[in-house]
Amino acid sequence: MADLTASTLPTPGRTARGLSANITALMFTAPIILLLIVFFAVPLFDLFGFSFTAYRPGPRTSDGPATLVNFTAIFGDPFYLAMIANSLVLGLLTVVTTLLVGYPVAFYLTRASGWERTLISVACLLPIFVNLIVGILGWYILLLPFGVFQQILSSVGLVDGPLPWLRSFWTLVAVLTYEHVPFAILILASTIQAVPQDKINAARILGASTPRIVWNLMLPLTAPGLVASAILVFSLSVSSYLIPILISGPRTQVLPIAIFSYASELMNWPMASALALVLLIVVATITYAAAAVANRVTRRGQWEMV
Repeated sequence: MADLTASTLPTPGRTARGLSANITALMFTAPIILLLIVFFAVPLFDLFGFSFTAYRPGPRTSDGPATLVNFTAIFGDPFYLAMIANSLVLGLLTVVTTLLVGYPVAFYLTRASGWERTLISVACLLPIFVNLIVGILGWYILLLPFGVFQQILSSVGLVDGPLPWLRSFWTLVAVLTYEHVPFAILILASTIQAVPQDKINAARILGASTPRIVWNLMLPLTAPGLVASAILVFSLSVSSYLIPILISGPRTQVLPIAIFSYASELMNWPMASALALVLLIVVATITYAAAAVANRVTRRGQWEMV
């Protein structure tokens, strides 16, 4: 018993190694924690404080009693409610179109080889490597009322005059899809690559058709990648300001445009903070719900009833 007790007691060398490992881990994590505190926690706390103060003309300040006047204005005005709905619909439609485009491309990318794989990879990564402002300005020039698309269609006699749909809500969805589909392809390709080829071959031997293999085998096994892609694309879409303001302009009223207008043009920091907090809570809630759904998916691709 004495020998057993002695063997289980920590030795000085083991204690020193454990302490050294803890110090090393702290050295690596401390900068990350510091960055999160400085660039996330502090601004978030400042945002929270401003959202519960009333607007007063003058310098930017959060002094004054706490009030719900900003949130009362947001949830009591149909204009702001429609703006929240537009942001959510824009994000959801972008997720759907991105997955519809990205999943087949990711599937083909994992099966391609040689120059085809290289070409698809370069085409997918090009929107990521190109600066966002440069890419959106390119789309802006193409979609202007008398831009490149308009001039081409007018030169062949198909249209006469500006086309409103070139800067419509659906064009905005298409541009957001183009900008965000590379991220979805990268995530989906990794999950599709992890699906064992033996399972696909076994399904074909048993007589399963390609649509049935995709629906009953591939989609369940790649569900975590689908959920991760959906969360990323949704978060990027509903928080995007530059793309909506340049592509559709004031035609599509979304929360990021209102937040920017209140903060930089009207200098109404409390209302801008309240709108930003509402957007943050909505996105966080939907993200948590999607993550909860993803946690129900096991490695076998089956749904757990938990």
